[in-house]
Amino acid sequence: MTGRPPGAPHTFATPLRAVDRVEGRAGGPGLRFSTYKTVRADDPYMAGHFPGLTLLPAVFVLEGLRQALTRLIGAGEPLDLVEVTSARWLAPMQGGDEIRLDVTATESGDGRWLVTADGVRQDGVPVVAAKVVLGGRDADPADGLAPAGGPPPVPATASGPDYAAILDRLPVRHPMLLVDGVEAFEPGTRITTVKAVSGSEPCYGSMEDGLPLSRYTYPRTLMLESFGQSSVLLWLSSGTTGGVQVAAAFRRCRFAGEVRPGAVLRHVARIDRLMSDNVFVSGETWDGDRCVMTVGALVGSSRPRARLDRTATPTP
Repeated sequence: MTGRPPGAPHTFATPLRAVDRVEGRAGGPGLRFSTYKTVRADDPYMAGHFPGLTLLPAVFVLEGLRQALTRLIGAGEPLDLVEVTSARWLAPMQGGDEIRLDVTATESGDGRWLVTADGVRQDGVPVVAAKVVLGGRDADPADGLAPAGGPPPVPATASGPDYAAILDRLPVRHPMLLVDGVEAFEPGTRITTVKAVSGSEPCYGSMEDGLPLSRYTYPRTLMLESFGQSSVLLWLSSGTTGGVQVAAAFRRCRFAGEVRPGAVLRHVARIDRLMSDNVFVSGETWDGDRCVMTVGALVGSSRPRARLDRTATPTP
């Protein structure tokens, strides 16, 4: 089973075609299949992710899972992330790499699919191990997400890095730069950032005309990436990291509600622990007074650029 042709219009908002082909797998319980994706520098968003070093963002692996399962089950509405129970990123996925995910999906009976995936590069190196919950529009938590204390107050004036400083600190550029501003900032401790969702973003490009409003839901994978970039800004302010900051793991990330063009997301990220070259961050994301995402733990890892770029010439 191949993916949609490269020129075919999208039927729902997505950052890129995250699956090139899908193959069924026999044996065992549940729906078993393998997905394949070649990392390409010319895919949407990729030019702005670590310019000069083509690396597949961790969240785009999760995007591939939802695209593949949506197609396989013939869902009328696209599935989306309900929860990232756990996901570990084990090795970089560089331009030219073909990533294979071996996937098992089991329907839970309440509109949700419990999905496990193990991924390897074409050279046999493991790159990801993930457990996620996917579901349709009715699969979100019935009571939503309600962290204690409600949304943080909006400061009268913004503090922290301005947009030029954000560009200077983060190794991402348009259109992958998903932090527009900083509202509140306690260096090394806590940050509140904003991300305006615009209808002109690449995830809405090439969509068919006449689609219902639900198809314009902002991808939750991009929302998680935006939170991750906010976490890197906070981590950098601690003075404890160098090299290149990458996602190492996500745990207990839950989602609820639809975010559409015109929304202004507010990420609240807190450093829970610093350990050697790693950081542990938790937090929430708000659309107005609605909490649309909670992050139990985002684990960031700092690695020398040479460890990420297998094409680099070793230093004598």
